[in-house]
Amino acid sequence: MTPSRKKRVKPIKASDVGRELIYPLTKRAIVYAMIFYWFLFGLAYIAKLFGIALLFLTLPAYFRYLLYLLEARANGKQAPVPAIEMFNPADNLWTLTPLFHVAVGTWVGIQLASANLLVVGTIAGIAILVIMPASMAVLAVTHAPLQSLNPLTIANMIRACGVAYFIVPATLLAISVSFVALYLAGMPLFFVNLGLSYEMILLFSMTGAVLHAKNVAMQVEIEDPVERSAEELKQDLLQERQKVANHAYGFISRGNREGGFAHIREWLEKETELEEAWRWFFEEMLKWENKNPALFFAQEYLGQLLEWGHEKEAIKLVTRCLHANERWRPFEESRRDIKGLLIRYGRDDLQKQLLL
Repeated sequence: MTPSRKKRVKPIKASDVGRELIYPLTKRAIVYAMIFYWFLFGLAYIAKLFGIALLFLTLPAYFRYLLYLLEARANGKQAPVPAIEMFNPADNLWTLTPLFHVAVGTWVGIQLASANLLVVGTIAGIAILVIMPASMAVLAVTHAPLQSLNPLTIANMIRACGVAYFIVPATLLAISVSFVALYLAGMPLFFVNLGLSYEMILLFSMTGAVLHAKNVAMQVEIEDPVERSAEELKQDLLQERQKVANHAYGFISRGNREGGFAHIREWLEKETELEEAWRWFFEEMLKWENKNPALFFAQEYLGQLLEWGHEKEAIKLVTRCLHANERWRPFEESRRDIKGLLIRYGRDDLQKQLLL
């Protein structure tokens, strides 16, 4: 992923740092976002049970916005505006990775606090502050959650940014200490929380700015994925089919046969090996203690075989179904085709059994 030609970059000056400190306050979209999410978190804090639901809805959207901001700044684009799509939990799942970081960091902090390890907790907090910008940078560049947790990739990101990278954690550490001092001096919590909102915005904004300034957005190397063998892919497919069959069995065993079949049909619409998949599900159903679902499924399966022109396989299916239950019959729309097929192959015995 390393470009063949690197553009020449200028060293980051103190004046650049000053501009970055006020950058979020000079962009209307960022100011709106900062106030908007600060308001939602404040509402969640005072809203009790509703607040918990609001928090679960807001956190993914908040980190999604921060990552989009980092990504935009790294690519030299305009800051994004908060949008309703950001509240869709299924949109760009890679953007949910920071929630894992927050959960782990919170758990570690609680454990260290309960053990009265204040010094260790402080060191751990500083270490996280140093690593976090690089981890988020990797995530924004690669969209690969596992890579954002890979120590080697994080180290490569820091190395690519050079000394300029450490401006970000150093600035954030200084701001954090300042806010703590102001709070202890009597600053209302209202303003402290607003300052923390600004600090989070600044973390992602400055990280993106360093990436853009150092031209490292395409310099973080990711290990080439190991191509899975055909056998491994086949096993994965069978496991997924088994999950679908098990789910369908749950529906059918509770008396909802149509619900179970609908679940299987939904899967079959996505199958790349459709004919083999129909065969697999029929064979799987025959393994169930109650064979009736397989016989009902066979009525649909027979129609598919006739449509595909698999005549011998269709006759074999009819034979197996009649062997399992002599009262089995095909769907009405398949009777004429199967009758003509049995006449052509001289299977008078099956004709008599089917009363054709």
